[in-house]
Parts: sequence; structure tokens; C-alpha cells
Amino acid sequence: MHNLELTDLSKAFKNKAAVRNVNVSLTHGVYGLLGENGAGKTTLMRMLCGILEPTSGTVLCDGIPIRQLGGDYRMLLGYLPQDFGYYKDFTALRFLHYMAALKALPEDYARDRIGELLELVGLSAEKQNKLKTFSGGMIRRIGIAQALLNDPEILVLDEPTSGLDPGERVRFRNIISSLGKNRLVLLSTHIVPDVEYIADRILLMKDGSLIHVGDESLLLSRAAGRVWKCLVPETDVDLLDRKYVISNLRHQGQAVELRIISEERPAPDAQQTEATLEDAYLYLIKRP
Repeated sequence: MHNLELTDLSKAFKNKAAVRNVNVSLTHGVYGLLGENGAGKTTLMRMLCGILEPTSGTVLCDGIPIRQLGGDYRMLLGYLPQDFGYYKDFTALRFLHYMAALKALPEDYARDRIGELLELVGLSAEKQNKLKTFSGGMIRRIGIAQALLNDPEILVLDEPTSGLDPGERVRFRNIISSLGKNRLVLLSTHIVPDVEYIADRILLMKDGSLIHVGDESLLLSRAAGRVWKCLVPETDVDLLDRKYVISNLRHQGQAVELRIISEERPAPDAQQTEATLEDAYLYLIKRP
């Protein structure tokens, strides 16, 4: 198993800091990188993959800078970018053979490996179909397959479930969960359920900084005692929404049931309730 160490990692574009002094150590298992769009997740992952040069700080793999490792590091790495490019007129089989050639994989190995991966992502029956006929979910599965061609020990997935329907998201999560048993998987998303069921550890990113690193129970503990449920008249909703973070709203006749995240009791009859992962995420992201 390999270890990645990010030390004081920062990236600025002109006068804007996209990533600020990130320090974290990653070993095997599934890591969920959560944050709003624009939080710096993609920039961080591109530096981790060696695509972007940091403004300052280092990425070490087993104690050695990844720039120094060069091709040896790239052989350990599998990457699925958020905007996954592909040739629409290629069949799934031809595309994976093309990607295998770009990665300089031996032909015999590539043929066997592609067969295994098409089976893994559930696309064996569609391997002779052109990619332009594939749904968004099928394209993302082909993306996973190409990232796994070299059997990487470090797998980086940037918003892999973006735009997928619920069924495809569940299928994708199950694939990722199985991959995390014997490798390091870093999955970035702004969708909390994508990491809730599969991440061993959760990294929370806000304004370019990591504001939380830990397992689900640790994240939940940070919102404990700060989640409330109350039933209020519909006329009170706008006022409460301006004052507090509302994580859920449901109409019940002439009243509205609110789930509110607050340090204080938001209404006289509000009752504390157990925090969910989404509550904890909103508490940390939305507070000043």
C-alpha cells in the first residue's frame, strides 16, 4: 500500500488562492472529498495527479516528491477527470484499446484487462457499440474502466457521479466501494450521499482549505446538539431562512416542518434531533 502526503500545498491563479495550505496524509481505503462547487477540489486533485504545479508545498508518495518519481508515479495512478474526453465514433472496445496504447500497456495484458474491466463496469454486452450511443452513466463507467487499465494503486475520481440518475449513482458507488478494498481511492463530490455509504474518511473543503478530516462519526459529532425540528406557520419561514440554515422543509397542511441547523434554539417549540451527515456538512460549510 502506498502513502500520499500533502504538505502545505497551495495553488494561486493570478490574485486568487484556489487551494490554501492543505496538509493531509492518505493511505489505502476510500476518501470522500466534499465541498461546494468552486471550493478547490478539482485544483487539489490535479496537483495530486501531477497535472498542475503547486504554487507552494509538496505532494509526496512514500516520502518522495511525485515530480521526482515521474513515470513511476504515473504508473501507480488512475485518474477520471470531471470533464472526461472521449471519441464519440469509437466503440467502447476500441476506445479502451486506444487508451491502453497511450499508457504503453502490453497488448496481451491490455486485451485481458479490458475484458475484466468491461465485466466490472457492466458493459460487456455493449463493447461493440459506439460511445455516442451511450448514456451519461455508461460514459462515466467507461471512464472508470480507462482509469483502471493499468491496475492503479492510487485512484483519483473527480465528480464521477455528476449528472447521473439515482440508479446509476448507486451502481457507481458500489463499484467504487469494491475498488477501495486494496487501493487508495480519492473521490471528490458536492453530493453528500455519494460518500455517506462508502467513504472510510471524509475530507471537507471550503474556500480552498481543508476544514475537516476524519470518519463519519467524527463529522457527525461536530453537528451534535445543533440540529432542530419545529413546526411553524408558513409566514415565518422566510424570516427563519434569513436567520438560520434550513436543511429541510416540508409542508404539513397550513404549517411547515423545518429542519434547522443552529447553535441556539431557533423557535420556542423547536426540539433537538439527531444530526445526519448532510446536516453536519451544511453546519461546517455554511457557518461563518
